[in-house]
Amino acid sequence: MDQSVTITGDELFHLRNVNRAKPGDEIEVIDGKGSLYYGRLRDIGREVAAVDIYKQENLPKPPVRVVVAPSLIKKKAMHLMVEKLAEIGVDEIRPVIFTHTDEKFSPGMLKKWQLIAIQSLKVNKRLWASGIFPPVTLEQLLSQVGPMATNLVLDIAGQPLNGLSLTLPALAIIGPPGDFIDQERLLLRDKGFFLGRINDCILKTDTAALSIAAILKTSEVRTIPA
Repeated sequence: MDQSVTITGDELFHLRNVNRAKPGDEIEVIDGKGSLYYGRLRDIGREVAAVDIYKQENLPKPPVRVVVAPSLIKKKAMHLMVEKLAEIGVDEIRPVIFTHTDEKFSPGMLKKWQLIAIQSLKVNKRLWASGIFPPVTLEQLLSQVGPMATNLVLDIAGQPLNGLSLTLPALAIIGPPGDFIDQERLLLRDKGFFLGRINDCILKTDTAALSIAAILKTSEVRTIPA
């Protein structure tokens, strides 16, 4: 096929300085939107690399199965949480601004998270990047996410998850370091959310998000061992 792509930025740095690629090398390029390109490196410079594509594969977008909605947290921890959730392969990451959320959001943060999700594809070998959304209030989240088979909120005051079957698609909400307020818990109960806990430990927001994501991604229907 007569097609070429260019590589710049962090991906160029990785290609040139980590992989030590040189003209003539065969490489694979993914766009995070379901396309996998097989190509041959034509030229690599300081600002841009050119790749001649000879084959392309496309994967239709899979249905949304796992949505994780954690509180917005401090920038460094948030970046790491997004990276690990994307590596685990959650379909959507939807940050939430709760009453006790103490971090501010700027549009540049969303662009950074989306770049992190794309880079995570090099680890998990998926063709579709995790969808990442700008932070919203709890009320907005509940109005935006469609019907789910499992609606779960992690809460140390909730019931143990041991032995429960968690059917996908699932939405898991994780509160802020300062905990939910009573009105937020009441709203979630009124919306039919199950308040559950992974264990008897108080988990940080990022730890809880990664834990429940790993549980939900293990299978279509997961029974947590008692």
